[in-house]
Amino acid sequence: MSGITREEFGELLGEIEAGNLAPVYLLFGDSFLVSSALTELTDRLVPQAQRSTNLQIVDGAQADFRTILDGLNTFALFSGRKVAVVRSSRLFSSRTDLPGLFTRARTAYEAGALDVAARSLLEALAYAGWSLDDVASGAWREISTQLWRQTFGVDRDGPDTAWLDTVVAYAMSKGMPLPERRDDAALLETTLSRGFPPNHALVITADAVDKRRSLYRLIEAKGVAVDFTLATGTRKEARSQQDAVIRGIIWETLAPAGKTIEPDALTLLMDRVGPNLWALNSQLQQLISFVGSEATIHREHVETMSQHVREEALYELTGAVTSGDCARALAHLSRLLDQGYHGLQIVAALTNEIRRLVSARALIDTHLHGRLDPRMPFGTFHKTVHPLLKAGLEAGSTLKGMHPFALHKTMVRTAATSMAELNRSLQHLFAAELALKSTGVSPRTALEGVVLRICRRR
Repeated sequence: MSGITREEFGELLGEIEAGNLAPVYLLFGDSFLVSSALTELTDRLVPQAQRSTNLQIVDGAQADFRTILDGLNTFALFSGRKVAVVRSSRLFSSRTDLPGLFTRARTAYEAGALDVAARSLLEALAYAGWSLDDVASGAWREISTQLWRQTFGVDRDGPDTAWLDTVVAYAMSKGMPLPERRDDAALLETTLSRGFPPNHALVITADAVDKRRSLYRLIEAKGVAVDFTLATGTRKEARSQQDAVIRGIIWETLAPAGKTIEPDALTLLMDRVGPNLWALNSQLQQLISFVGSEATIHREHVETMSQHVREEALYELTGAVTSGDCARALAHLSRLLDQGYHGLQIVAALTNEIRRLVSARALIDTHLHGRLDPRMPFGTFHKTVHPLLKAGLEAGSTLKGMHPFALHKTMVRTAATSMAELNRSLQHLFAAELALKSTGVSPRTALEGVVLRICRRR
């Protein structure tokens, strides 16, 4: 049918209300926009009274597409539409996830979570096309160092792999099987080509997709793909789009509550929150409650209630950490915690930044033979190096779409850092995340520890 933008989503909802149902809907892009759109879409597809029997919602990490698709191809016992929703789908995941899975396994082992470590390792082995026998009883030492590094991003014989024997032995003692590496994308393509029964539909959400993949093109042809990607960065075009989306969300939230916001208050709120849509929604709800019966939100209301959560504050922290400036990093961390940032939000920001550096390191190793002069000015980079990276960027790198100047800054920051060091940083961050979720450790203590460990290494 088509691929549409956020601005056209309202027309899609109207089509559904008119009785025109597509067999598949794909929503991807900004997580807040996708989550909000999914709620609206689900409301139109399945009435509340029929949800217990006609609606299935599955997390993408646990999704068994064969079972889901078999269910959709079975006629419903009750009248009405039958809908399956797969949230945060991993259909578009690939072997590029392997280093992260390997890192997750090792960090879980260090935290004493052997079951989590074993499951992550088994998933990594399945993606790599290996079996437990390939790594059992020290057999992993027979795998070539080059292949090992290409697969997991770490040295085979370094300290990062000394834990493997314990985790492999645990998995074997528990009889844990390797996850079946089903080709869910191919299965879905085959099923979509045949079609679902009338009034049956599949809804998928994802963070990002590669529009060149045959699955995406088929979804566009058979159903509807809606792009909720929000422009990032500080360029004029990006900021213009961000401001338009933010203003739209503000009015969409305030109008049903019978509230308006004066221009000065609107400007201050946008300046404090920036493009963080989850924070924007949270603070709007707080402001609505705070003003009570008053119809207008004034500047003093925003000054009193709204916290400064603009993403630049996180960028300052991640920049200080990845540049090895421990004192500045700790100062930024303390300020963020004092402003009410959640510990997991800070860990997520640091993890995303390190993952960007992992992608940059992979580009250096693959396309620049492992070397890049960190003193190279942007002009030289743009003329000589950037053309060499285009193939890697077009292949689906997470750095795809980054402005050349921003890419230059990311690449030169990564040039003197090894992939093993970046993976260790991810391990530290995953350990901090586990501690924040499962122990009573103070967030400030956990975060100061991980910031210092990463800074000192850099």
